[in-house]
Amino acid sequence: MAETRPLAFPEEGIQQDGLLFRLPREEDLDTVAPAFMDDEVGGAANMPRLTREELHAQLGQLSTILEGGVMIPLLVLADGEVQGGGTLHHFDWDHGQVEIGYWLLAAARGRGTATKTARFLAEYGFSLGLERIEARVFAGNSASERVLERAGFTREGVIRSMPMRAGGRADQTLFSLLPDE
Repeated sequence: MAETRPLAFPEEGIQQDGLLFRLPREEDLDTVAPAFMDDEVGGAANMPRLTREELHAQLGQLSTILEGGVMIPLLVLADGEVQGGGTLHHFDWDHGQVEIGYWLLAAARGRGTATKTARFLAEYGFSLGLERIEARVFAGNSASERVLERAGFTREGVIRSMPMRAGGRADQTLFSLLPDE
């Protein structure tokens, strides 16, 4: 049986590179919910299509999600405004690895926020004792591929015909980051 561990993140969040990374709160729902229904934002990041009500229900389960070792969902803020989010998910403690994901609201793009977010998520994963951080992006999503390259990740190759949350299948490009890279 695969090992699971309870997860945690400081309630006040963590400041890094001019950004605040913190757990989502009730007051974030109106800003965040549209991203989960927008193919240009959530669809490109392969996020589940969740309504505001479904996100509200998940927010009520946040402590259970963390304690169960499922994932660490974070929001990224600059100057008090939500810019997007990121997650550490698919923890594999037996192999010392985790996958990250990130997304930005359209108005937050082009400022290096995604690169800083990818790097922060990786560094947080390493701080938990993990030895390999993975990220997968839809093949051909050159903007997201550049984000990962700028964050220090190495392109490993293409994983063919992966299921998409919205249905269907698509190729994904696999990237990884190891400690001290």
